[in-house]
Amino acid sequence: MRRVILCLLTACAVAAPATAHAATLSVPPDNPYWVVLSLAQQPTRSYGEQVGTCTLQPSTNCAGAQLDGQNLNGAIVPFATFAGANLARASLYGSVLAHANFTGADLSGATLIGSAPSYAQMAQAKLAGARLTFAGLTNANLRGADLQQADLHFGAIVGSDLRGADLRGMNLSDSDVNGTDLRGADLRGANLANADLSGAKLRGADVRGATFCKTIMPDGRVRAPRKGLCPGQTATPPPGAQPLTVDSTSPYYPAILALERGHQVASGTLVRGCRIQAFTRCRGAQLRGADLQGAFLAYSTLTRADLRGVNLQLGDIAFVKGRGLRLDGARLGATSVANADLRGASLRNTQLSLTVLAGADLRRADLSGAHGQASVFDGADARGARFVNADLTDSNLSDVDLRGADLRGANLSDTLLVRTKLDGAKLDGATFCDTVMPDGTVRNPTLGSCP
Repeated sequence: MRRVILCLLTACAVAAPATAHAATLSVPPDNPYWVVLSLAQQPTRSYGEQVGTCTLQPSTNCAGAQLDGQNLNGAIVPFATFAGANLARASLYGSVLAHANFTGADLSGATLIGSAPSYAQMAQAKLAGARLTFAGLTNANLRGADLQQADLHFGAIVGSDLRGADLRGMNLSDSDVNGTDLRGADLRGANLANADLSGAKLRGADVRGATFCKTIMPDGRVRAPRKGLCPGQTATPPPGAQPLTVDSTSPYYPAILALERGHQVASGTLVRGCRIQAFTRCRGAQLRGADLQGAFLAYSTLTRADLRGVNLQLGDIAFVKGRGLRLDGARLGATSVANADLRGASLRNTQLSLTVLAGADLRRADLSGAHGQASVFDGADARGARFVNADLTDSNLSDVDLRGADLRGANLSDTLLVRTKLDGAKLDGATFCDTVMPDGTVRNPTLGSCP
């Protein structure tokens, strides 16, 4: 069994051989996705592999384990216990860490690029100097954690608890920090350029010397607006780094293409009567086909709005009120939809690659035909939702409530369903291949490639 969803947000999806007719894109070293593609070339760990005293599988107990400097890339360890473990300088690139317990663990200097520690317990953890680019720490507990000089560029800490945490010198540029509790946190010297702090709590936080540039503040206003990039916003490539190539079969391709050739809609822009900004009220807005790439719309009211066919790639609609929202055919690649209320919304044939829907309310939503490769649904409520013929390959659906959902014809290859509720779900014609089931067993393991 070679793959077993080691592709989740990681190597397999981008390292697959290009097809004869696939378009390709050259990714320069200063593109934040370059580091992901570079790490994708490194070896990954197999499901159930033993590293030291730790078995890499869901719900494993590795409390106090000595794993400093170890290669744990691609580890599938949701609900695992790493309390008090030594993971200093370890590499957990693309690992699935949802609901894992890292209380008091040492992750200083560790690489967590592209990892998914949603709902993780990281209180008092040491993360100084950690690399967190594209990491998704959604609804996580980081109270009192040490994040000095950590790099979260193009990452997300959404709906999390960072009370009293030490973020001195941390790079939070281009990151989503919506709804996060930063009361009493130390942000001295932190880089908050183009960061989205909408809905965050900052009372008692120390922000002396922090960089504010195009920063969305907790109330939705823009602090230090500026045209173009902010100082220090671009990634610094390693010496001698060369461009890498990604082809159109990769779930990263649309996001990289958008970042290289698209443009971010400025916060406050008026589009067809709707002010594109956090906390906006655009109930029933007619925005079909609009270009809203990179839009900051967290906490907005978009009830029954028409966003069919919009370009919302690299955007942010976390905590949005979107009951009955129409997003059919929309492009939401690498967009944050965390904790959004999308009850009864329509996302038929929507592009959802790399999208984070952790904690979202998707009850009775229609995602039929959606392209959701390498997406994160962890902790979502999808009771009665439709996923007919949806592509959910390499995705994380751990702890999702799918009771009564319709997944007929869905592709669940290399998909995580750990502790997911499937009672009454329709699974006729669904593809299971290297799929990790609710009890942690692997259904239809293969030594080759899945459909």
